Amino acid sequence: MAKLSAGQAIRFAYGFTLSQLGTIIGLIWAPMLAIAVLNFLPYLLGDNRVSADQNAAAAGQAALRGLFFGFAALLLTACVYVAVMRQALGQRTGPAVFYFSIGSAELRVFAGVVLLSLFLGAIGLGTSLAGALAIAGGGAAGGGIAALVLLGGACLMLVLLTRLGFLLVPVATVENRIGFERGWQLTAGNFWRILSVIFVVTLPAAAILLGALAWLIGPELAKLMPLAAHMTPEVLSDRITAIMDKHVAELIGINLILAPFSIGLLMGAAAFAYKQLSARPAGEQY
Repeated sequence: MAKLSAGQAIRFAYGFTLSQLGTIIGLIWAPMLAIAVLNFLPYLLGDNRVSADQNAAAAGQAALRGLFFGFAALLLTACVYVAVMRQALGQRTGPAVFYFSIGSAELRVFAGVVLLSLFLGAIGLGTSLAGALAIAGGGAAGGGIAALVLLGGACLMLVLLTRLGFLLVPVATVENRIGFERGWQLTAGNFWRILSVIFVVTLPAAAILLGALAWLIGPELAKLMPLAAHMTPEVLSDRITAIMDKHVAELIGINLILAPFSIGLLMGAAAFAYKQLSARPAGEQY
């Protein structure tokens, strides 16, 4: 059973991203710009303000548009991941000014992400139902049982996401298959190492995004909190949503700027892990 060197994976991810940042930008800017537009379209069309209670037909149409936009954005995200993964693995070399491709590898990544999302969603739904049943029929101990059920479900989802998802892109790119079983085999005995790598490579972008959220919506939330005690939960939720919606364009823009760093770091770490755990020589070209 191969063991992942977490420190080397982190160093490779940062070295790859910083040394090839211009190339990463060239590989992803076009699909990332399209993703940003797709993410903003529901707000531009007013779909986020449609209520099923007021107009069920309009809400249904908005939901269908949102589903289409979501799947299109997910497919474009798969294109971005595969392009950067090939650069990190050495399958592709040299600079890039513009790049866009939808081939079998991109479709495999797209299908894999959809399947994994459905699987995790089913587990989440089952855990929530089990927790609700525990509360309803568990008497005084129901709350504690529900908390344990929800905690167990969350831990299970984290393990599955890490073990099945971390190597999804390199396996789909190199081995021409979705390969959940392959990813599970390669990551055996490396859960905590992989989790630590993911934490370190996603921390910078997450910290910047959280800081941006605090800067953009913090003052408005601070003004709202003294009034929260006099609002119903529904009204409070609507007010918070309205505050978030005001700044969605800025948040999408910040995410677009961060994308070369966040995607480069994550794909670089996954590429190194795949090479090491699959016993590929570090300099081997795929």
